[in-house]
Amino acid sequence: MAVAAGVLAALAVVVAVLSTRGGGASARVGQNVFVTPNGLIDANNSPTVARNPTRADNMVVAHRVDLPGFSASLQVSNDGGRAWQTTALPLPPDKDRPFAADAAFAPDGTLYVSYVNLQGSGNRPDNLWVARSDDGGRSLSAPVRVAGALTFQARIAVDRQSVLHVTWLKVADVAPYAIVAYPSPIVAVHSSDGGRSFSEPVQVSDPERMLVAAGSPAVDADGNLVVLYQDYRNDNRDFRNLDGPVYEDPFALVVAVSRNGGKTFSKGVEVDAGLVPTRRFLVFLPEFPSISAGPGGKLYVAWADGRNGDLDVFVKRSGDGGTTWGRPVRVNTNRIDDGTDQYMPRVSVAPDGRVDVLFFDRRRDPSNLLMDAYLGVSDDQGRSFDQVRVSSSSFDSRVGFSANPKLEPDLGSRLGLTSTNDGAFAVWTDTRLGTEDTARQDIAAAPVTISEKRAPASASLPMASVLLVAAGLCFVAWLRSGRDRMGASAQAGGERDTRSVDE
Repeated sequence: MAVAAGVLAALAVVVAVLSTRGGGASARVGQNVFVTPNGLIDANNSPTVARNPTRADNMVVAHRVDLPGFSASLQVSNDGGRAWQTTALPLPPDKDRPFAADAAFAPDGTLYVSYVNLQGSGNRPDNLWVARSDDGGRSLSAPVRVAGALTFQARIAVDRQSVLHVTWLKVADVAPYAIVAYPSPIVAVHSSDGGRSFSEPVQVSDPERMLVAAGSPAVDADGNLVVLYQDYRNDNRDFRNLDGPVYEDPFALVVAVSRNGGKTFSKGVEVDAGLVPTRRFLVFLPEFPSISAGPGGKLYVAWADGRNGDLDVFVKRSGDGGTTWGRPVRVNTNRIDDGTDQYMPRVSVAPDGRVDVLFFDRRRDPSNLLMDAYLGVSDDQGRSFDQVRVSSSSFDSRVGFSANPKLEPDLGSRLGLTSTNDGAFAVWTDTRLGTEDTARQDIAAAPVTISEKRAPASASLPMASVLLVAAGLCFVAWLRSGRDRMGASAQAGGERDTRSVDE
């Protein structure tokens, strides 16, 4: 009976090892560092991280600052993210208060940074600007004006031909915490001369989609510009800052593709039309869904919604440039509907096709208040994810500034992530040094080394292999049981030294 029990236990281990989601992927998290200057009690959030393709140790982080006044900042590292310095965002002499910065490197190492300048005491954009750097972000050129007032949510991307693309939400008119005139579409411009001049804006979002926001551009493996955005359907409650509970109907994620360098865009394709909202939001500063391109024409989109009862992170994949999309895969592996939220994902694809997803996660706190940064890692093209806790200390989701007194404190619109074949560099909003009174938020970062990659799904062992290994274990167990019986007999007769059998 003992032999049979041992064989069954061994068989169970074999089946579990061979069928475990995530296989053998291994991640080692490096030291957490603060990107933002030490000692400043500011509310820093919404980071974008970009790595120089010509010099891997050169990275920049562009982010938003909500306190003590609306502004923006650019941090630069030349040692792989261990130390950071601030580079000022230039503006013409009659302009001040840059805000909502984004950053991207061109293939030749040229850095582009976009930002607006604000008018008045709020966050009303006056102009949209782009500055460039030829020294990895140590200095920036005088900025070039891209567009005028009410340019919200500007994001940038650079294609393989070093064409710079800028997208934003072109708002017709605003009121406090509300957009009050339509249409307010997502538009795009491009520059083929290094950001010195820009094309006329072209519309990205479908004309019939009236309530859209959170546009995010990416360049696929074929050099096409793909823009992901969110369609909020008929949610006038949040767009017009009306009273009431969370909007009841699902939102949709949409992609539009330009195959001619940003001159025109295809009609939008819905990635997913079942995004269940769980809370009210400020339409000017929504949480961005995320898009990243991988090798072989693959696209990956990540977002969070409440279809399972609380917020979960999902990923979908397209293998045909965004024309069709697979099923949603839940990234976080905590128990479904356990009352904790996982949200604000940022997806990044390594050159070898590994898919990484950084997100906020509250699974360690049953009260759903304390949170961590987690990284999901997939070596099977987004079909399943291992995950690792990246933040070395949990931090409080109640710490931060809220522009609208109806809403929770704002932890920002996005996280930052860049991936290489050897690992990832994660950047997030962190409140461990703040309190509800100070509202202090810092930008934290950590390198993650990823190794021991599992085999692709197509190479996974079939059940016949499982049974073959199990049969081998049974045979070994039978031999050992026979050996033990022989040893016992020899010891009883005093004819053999049992130590030689054990050896």
